[in-house]
Amino acid sequence: LPSSIADFTGREGHLARIRDILTADQRSDSPRYAVPIIAIAGPGGVGKSTLAVRAAHELSEAFPDGHLYVDHQAAIGENRTGTLLARFLRALGVPDTAIPDDPAERAQMFRSRLAGKRVLLVLDDVAGEHEVLPLLPGSPTCAVVVTSRTRLAGLPGAHWIDIDAFDRETSLALLTKLVGAARVQAEPDAAAGVIAYCGGLPLALRIAGARLAARPQWRIADLARRLKDEVNRLDELSYRGLELRSSMNLGFWALSEGAKRLFCLLALPEAPTLPGWVAAVLLETGLGQAERLAEVLVDAQLLEPVHNPDGMAGYRFHDLVRVYARERLAETTTDAERHDALSRVLGAWLALAETAHRKEYGGDYTILHGSAPRWSLPDGVDGDLLSDPMSWLDTERAGLVAAVRQAAEAGMDELCWDLALTAVSLFEVKGHVDDWQETTELAYEVCLLAGNRTGCAAMLYSLGTLHVAQKRTYDAERAFDDAFTIFQSEGNTHGQALVLRNSALVDRMLGNYDAMWTKYLDALAKMRTVGDLIGQANILRSMAKFRMDEGDLDEAQQMLGEALELCQSAGYLRGEAQVISRFGELHMRTGQTARARQALNEVLKTVRRIGDRVGEAHALYGLGIVRTREGKLDSAQTTLANALATAVQAGDRAIEGQARYALGEIALARGETAASAVHLTRAQQTFGELGSSLWQAKTFILLSEVAESEVDGGGSDRYLEQARSLLSAMDSKEASRLRRQIEGGAGVRTGGDDLSLGS
Repeated sequence: LPSSIADFTGREGHLARIRDILTADQRSDSPRYAVPIIAIAGPGGVGKSTLAVRAAHELSEAFPDGHLYVDHQAAIGENRTGTLLARFLRALGVPDTAIPDDPAERAQMFRSRLAGKRVLLVLDDVAGEHEVLPLLPGSPTCAVVVTSRTRLAGLPGAHWIDIDAFDRETSLALLTKLVGAARVQAEPDAAAGVIAYCGGLPLALRIAGARLAARPQWRIADLARRLKDEVNRLDELSYRGLELRSSMNLGFWALSEGAKRLFCLLALPEAPTLPGWVAAVLLETGLGQAERLAEVLVDAQLLEPVHNPDGMAGYRFHDLVRVYARERLAETTTDAERHDALSRVLGAWLALAETAHRKEYGGDYTILHGSAPRWSLPDGVDGDLLSDPMSWLDTERAGLVAAVRQAAEAGMDELCWDLALTAVSLFEVKGHVDDWQETTELAYEVCLLAGNRTGCAAMLYSLGTLHVAQKRTYDAERAFDDAFTIFQSEGNTHGQALVLRNSALVDRMLGNYDAMWTKYLDALAKMRTVGDLIGQANILRSMAKFRMDEGDLDEAQQMLGEALELCQSAGYLRGEAQVISRFGELHMRTGQTARARQALNEVLKTVRRIGDRVGEAHALYGLGIVRTREGKLDSAQTTLANALATAVQAGDRAIEGQARYALGEIALARGETAASAVHLTRAQQTFGELGSSLWQAKTFILLSEVAESEVDGGGSDRYLEQARSLLSAMDSKEASRLRRQIEGGAGVRTGGDDLSLGS
């Protein structure tokens, strides 16, 4: 056997399992009839050989008749098996003159020599079953440990041990042994960087540790800086016969030409997980053929399989294997070939996202598209993938973001803005505001550099919409003004309608109700001109909300009825839920709490079924208000607490503030003034950050009542004065009602039917 390394680290569980399996016959009265085989599989550099040799040394007493070891990659010659059998026979004391020439006879003699003996064979780095089967002993007193990059499914009764890269803790332990605890403790961040760049691969960590040990004058940060450069990372991971690239070469050059080509091309997309259809698009072939080649790479431990929630095949690279694959890609393809392949993949992402939006909304509604080329997937694949559009978008969110990022890096401005805008369907519903902001800003910058005015306008519209969701009213207003100017100059009626619709929301938040109503009417007319059914429904729902606030419940009901018909005709479930939620509010205003509760329960079921977290927060908030009005304060408090948690998770700050307000109202009704003050103070801070003046005023009024309930009653007038100041700048009926309420001095709590069930 080769010597075992002194700084062996980790793998304790694997060692224990190997010992248990190979010595089971010594701990049992039952005889063993078959040779136990341990088959260790894993990618190059993960430590298969190190584990096998360590286990063999630890089992020396269990196999006192000796060990036989062979490194199959080091063995040469056409008749490698026959040569190895001859080597083993010589090791067992057979003179050269007695060794048969025929390989089959050598195998028979080998088995005879091992009969009844306790010998452990270690067959290291084998390529296939054909290299193992002729070397297997016949006596069950012997045992075999095999290491391979691929799972050798043809080995009878083998016990499989799949080993992977080290976790961070084990990686740190190995680096500490190699470099010394003092150096690692002195530079913990740099040590973490080296570990990350090595990807937990033991061979890479050993090379890094050896380089640092050989250069005591180096800081760990010096090596971390060198490894940060992905282009030269594999060059840095080489030291005196230890070379990661050579280990990977063994696996790569054993592949078929088709598998080699796929391996290289899969390094092109930046997505952390690669869906199976990506392979088909890169190879311009059918999904079945592409997945078969991908499985070859999985078998060769050059690609890792990933389980996707949608049941479709997925794959990922180890970070260092991806670096190696990119080296091979650069060597085997031209710039034009790589650009064409990237265009296919990004075009397929766009085609899928576009189809997902169309299925979710019932058509190309509330969306703009550009002229970037799409890439169609093989027949039927998109239908399987997009049976649940929002689930697919959520599953592939990281891939979508990576695709936008890569399109921006490649200067594909038209594709970049189109994909970024289409992805908003996901980001808005699921509350992924960071992804929304990143992709929109990336696409805006690349469009600005390219002089793509339509793309710039589309991204300004998206950014403004994000600001509305965050209640950053002034930022939203500025973005919408710039977007509308461009769309108007380009004659883009649909773009103008979308901007006007969302700009009206800003006016509503700022109390500019005349401007809001004018924009809604203009946007509605334009939506009807371009045939955007869902755009019309959204506007009608918002207009109905305003009419309700103004007390015109009949007109509000008529608008909601039309909006519901539009959503149903398009098959847009989320839109239906939003309209039904508004009907729930209408029922509350007419004193029909039972109908309101029924409507909101229906909404809650729908939004949970389609995974709409923002809609869930709104529905829970509405149900909490209904239960408050019914006097079911315990149930209301629980429901509102759930609404608050969901709103925080979904990033809906408006519902977050409104839920805190309602919880403060319940606490006050119970005489829990301290708890009420906490909820209301936080609600007021939220409304202030959002620029929601009306809700700020309502909160100050309720805070005045809390203060009035205190022993000294101090602070009540101060809160009322702050409410007066805010209300004086508003001209809505609701603002007028609150002013009268304050001046009348009676019942300052807002209560009643005026609490919104969502914006």
